[in-house]
Amino acid sequence: MLTIYGLSHCTTTKKAKKYLEEKNLKIDDIIDIRENPPSDIIIKAAINQADGNARKIMNTSGSLYRELGLKDKLDSMNESDIVELLKNNGMLIKRPLITDGDTITTGARETKLNQVWLENH
Repeated sequence: MLTIYGLSHCTTTKKAKKYLEEKNLKIDDIIDIRENPPSDIIIKAAINQADGNARKIMNTSGSLYRELGLKDKLDSMNESDIVELLKNNGMLIKRPLITDGDTITTGARETKLNQVWLENH
């Protein structure tokens, strides 16, 4: 069973959910990433699976990212500060964040969804 963190009205989140369901994968309802961001455990695992690069799991095109000036600050932040920031500001996380409890992906590129969720599971 896959869990999707995103926004129910977000076209990218809906696209990923629909695509995975069409491939017969079981999906929980979409968890609102603003109201219920992923736990610090999930965020740490996502960063680790992104080769330790937090930017790869962040919504770098979002207004909150720009408002907080993270482009310039992120490189000087330690992992625990980044995790805390993401845990408290789900909109900073690239949508959708999809997990089965072990594997985690962000974004909705079909090639990535195929590689991670269809070829390897």
